Amino acid sequence: MNRRDFLKGTIATAAGLGLSQYARADSGDPTPQAQALHVPQAAPKATADAMILIWLPGGVAQTDTWDPKKHTPYTPGMHGNQILGTCESIATSADGIRLGAGLDNLAKQMHHATILRSLTNQTKFGAIHLKAQYYMMTGYLFPSGVKAPSMGAVVSRTLGRRNPLVPAYIDLCRDIDTSDQELLFINDYQGPGFYGVNYAPFVIPQPSQGLPTLNAIAGMKMDRLDRRQQYLQAITGLTQKELQDAHKVKDYMKVMEDARAMMDSPVKKAIDFAVDEKPETIKAYDTGHRFSLGCLLARRLVETGARFVEVEYQYQPFGGFDMHADGRDRMVKMKEHVDKPIARLIQELQERGMLDRTLVVIATEFGRTIANQPSAGQEPDGFAEKSDGSTLTIENEHMYGFHGHFSSCNCMVFFGGGFKKGFVYGKTNPEHPMLAIENPVELPDVHATIYKALGIAPDTNYVTEGRPFFVTNNGKGKPVDAMLG
Repeated sequence: MNRRDFLKGTIATAAGLGLSQYARADSGDPTPQAQALHVPQAAPKATADAMILIWLPGGVAQTDTWDPKKHTPYTPGMHGNQILGTCESIATSADGIRLGAGLDNLAKQMHHATILRSLTNQTKFGAIHLKAQYYMMTGYLFPSGVKAPSMGAVVSRTLGRRNPLVPAYIDLCRDIDTSDQELLFINDYQGPGFYGVNYAPFVIPQPSQGLPTLNAIAGMKMDRLDRRQQYLQAITGLTQKELQDAHKVKDYMKVMEDARAMMDSPVKKAIDFAVDEKPETIKAYDTGHRFSLGCLLARRLVETGARFVEVEYQYQPFGGFDMHADGRDRMVKMKEHVDKPIARLIQELQERGMLDRTLVVIATEFGRTIANQPSAGQEPDGFAEKSDGSTLTIENEHMYGFHGHFSSCNCMVFFGGGFKKGFVYGKTNPEHPMLAIENPVELPDVHATIYKALGIAPDTNYVTEGRPFFVTNNGKGKPVDAMLG
């Protein structure tokens, strides 16, 4: 199934399940009948007050980054199973932890990090990135029967705002384009799901350009804008009582009120970082890609009081980390884009005394392996997962790299927020297929671990369509306490 077929299928499925609109959800307290369905566990004591998700979609090659293997340089005519690593490994500030070359700045921060090297998955997504991304972001396989909320929405609804003037969930570096089917689907699984618009992310596509919508249009004074707001409320008050009391109407009116409040809020000042930050600080982040300045803005937003900030290296089919050719050379470029800004973010959070209570998570949707045929990305679902690549001849340097899709094993990295420091959990096979051979961890348990650090029980649930919907898959996620300090 190619991307176009998948998108057609998702749209048809959504229509068939009645998901073109938000599923019914209680916007207030659940009924006694709903409460009786499930009594959640007591919330754990939080070790983090805020979270920054560094989202690198496209499928990061774990063997060239967080779980480096033996460097096997290109040799004409070599076979796929001979490609174990396309770069040397380098020492880090944490004893015994090595990273792929090109992550030199992050290597200096690894004494603050926990690396999970054995994230396993029973579902084989093949080349369908969006379905794997949906799973990573929500913890549920698509279609899940309802619109599943993203991690950011879960945190936003469960914990609320840290600062009443700052949105709880802020998304950086992602474009909004209603004419693009892929972006529409991405917006869907990054969004609030059935929780509704009050838990949708506040999106800032271009960190360096600020957000013009927080400024009044030319000639519009704030008192005039407030009068318009009052007029809208008055008009709404004249409608039928059923409409006035509708949850959807209340939600959208609340969004309007929040938008007006943000025009005078600390968010506006935080976005205008060029005014406050020293040129050398901006330069320390900037790599020429908007992701890099997103990392700087994430730090400023958490300082201001944001609860959950996502910094996204925007997904691009066959671009970015979605490597179907020239894997070695592309990884060199991609590391140049992400290494310096992420490392600088960690450094500054530590220097400002924020890292202990701020959880930073680096994630992608699945790992990479060697391709199984010259035209990478065409393998049937699950085929690359079990092949060692011995039948594939690497005829030229364009084929040298990790171009296969590998759902079976992946890595995640955690800084601060109560996670252990300078620690590696899990181990993978040194040869293909590089499956977890020690301490495999499945995604619901990773989500449970993240939520535990934030003070959220894994079986926390909200009622929709008369049944509880859990923040981890069916409420069964179990925190991996070995990764927590």
